[in-house]
Amino acid sequence: MRYRHGLFGLGCIIISWLVGCSTTITGRGEQVSVEQFDSLRTTYYHLNDSLNDVWIAVKESDEQKLLYLDQLLAELSKEKLIGSDTLALMEQLVSELRAIRFDSVTIANTQRIHQYDSLTGLVSDSLLSLTDQVVEESDNSRLLYLTDKIVSENSGVILYRLRYDNISRSFNRFIEEHKGMMSSLDSTGRPVFKRPMFKLVSDPPANQEPKK
Repeated sequence: MRYRHGLFGLGCIIISWLVGCSTTITGRGEQVSVEQFDSLRTTYYHLNDSLNDVWIAVKESDEQKLLYLDQLLAELSKEKLIGSDTLALMEQLVSELRAIRFDSVTIANTQRIHQYDSLTGLVSDSLLSLTDQVVEESDNSRLLYLTDKIVSENSGVILYRLRYDNISRSFNRFIEEHKGMMSSLDSTGRPVFKRPMFKLVSDPPANQEPKK
């Protein structure tokens, strides 16, 4: 009878251990229930997807602006009212603009971003100024349409970048808070890194809680 009780006690210990393993997941310095783990994974992928979506919006807006600049140059060339040397120079500047475009890694280089933005402003302002001169003698409605589009895309840059920085900050904070769990939360098995930002949104001081 004592032997049977001993087996029963051992069985309870094993069952308790198995149940505990099935309801908790442990990372480096962090232990959560399966439900909490699922919630964390959902949050992680929501942040990741949001970040990817807004980055696509940033790049699509940028590419669209470059296309509008190309199209405006083509329309100005048709008018035969601007010297070929001036148009060639503007085409060269647009090509240089494409050559120094940034990606999701090089946005950490503030000097490169400043260079890109400065050249974007120079090219846009120069083409808009040339267009103002041409429209006085031309009835080409495409000229005004394209200038409006360029102005609109330029105006949206800050909003896109602010949104990217806001989501990046939340994403990076999540990684920092749950770094011990990230190898489990990310199902790809690849390392997860913090994202660089445009630096339009700053991280709060270490001793200050971020605003909700």
